[in-house]
Amino acid sequence: MLNEARTLMAGKHYQPARDSLLAMRQKYPTAFNARSAGIIVMDSIELLESQDSLAIMGNTLETEKALLVQLELEKRRGHNAEFYKQRTKVFHLQQQFDEMEAKVKFYLRKIEVDTQENETRNTAK
Repeated sequence: MLNEARTLMAGKHYQPARDSLLAMRQKYPTAFNARSAGIIVMDSIELLESQDSLAIMGNTLETEKALLVQLELEKRRGHNAEFYKQRTKVFHLQQQFDEMEAKVKFYLRKIEVDTQENETRNTAK
């Protein structure tokens, strides 16, 4: 089940990979080594999904910023509603991008810590 989840994750089938890990947890509640490895795989799924979303969000943000610059250069007197609407949109997209970036950093660190703990646990046995 763990290898199946890894294969699904590699194919960007994130939800079926999660489902496989959850099924493993339910079917084998006392398989602690497999479950600890499953945590790392689950975090990897979250990381990859977040990185995919971050890339999409980054492209969208750059497109919207370019539109904002274009509107700013037009300097249409008295007709600034579109500019202000675009500026607000860019502001909110930037916030979402920053949050997504923080999520990616969190999962990178979490995987690092979980891997170290898993190695420590395995060498202690």
